[in-house]
Amino acid sequence: MRLDSTIALLTVREMRRLPDVAAYAERARVRLWDLLAYSALAETGDGRLRLVAVFPGHPDTAHPDVLCLDGPRTSKHRNPPFEDGVFGKSATLCLYYRQDPQERRWTAEYGLLGLFDIARVHVTNEYIWRRDGRWPSEDAPHGMTAPAREEPSLAVPPLSPRNTILHRRPSVLPASERPTTARKAAA
Repeated sequence: MRLDSTIALLTVREMRRLPDVAAYAERARVRLWDLLAYSALAETGDGRLRLVAVFPGHPDTAHPDVLCLDGPRTSKHRNPPFEDGVFGKSATLCLYYRQDPQERRWTAEYGLLGLFDIARVHVTNEYIWRRDGRWPSEDAPHGMTAPAREEPSLAVPPLSPRNTILHRRPSVLPASERPTTARKAAA
């Protein structure tokens, strides 16, 4: 969040005021207070769009979904593409196939910034698709398909080595990081 000042944790009160987030929770049969949700902004040809990353469980065990709350929703890459049977209604972005190799999907070590960057590229691709009629990057099929082939060159290194421990505490701190009496007193 320090690297992107537009990222903010959403409170339950804020989530209640966002109809798409409330509908997501209802469809997932999850109470709003059990969701972890963050918002961020994306600048595209469609203007400034609000994105919300929703974690229905711990990032190590539950895949997040990203919702785009603003702008046109007509897109061939939304999940599900026909929410409530109506094309162009879904706010949930289809960012990757969860069975694909790790380098082709978001994992917790990429952090929130990495997740929102994938979503920003996606909403920009949607804008180009609506304008030009072509999806400007790899156009993966929807539904039950075979995972994509591994392509290690697509792997993106984490933003910092500390990203991999954001939600885990080391069991033993190195001696150089242990608080001393002098540091405790200064704190």
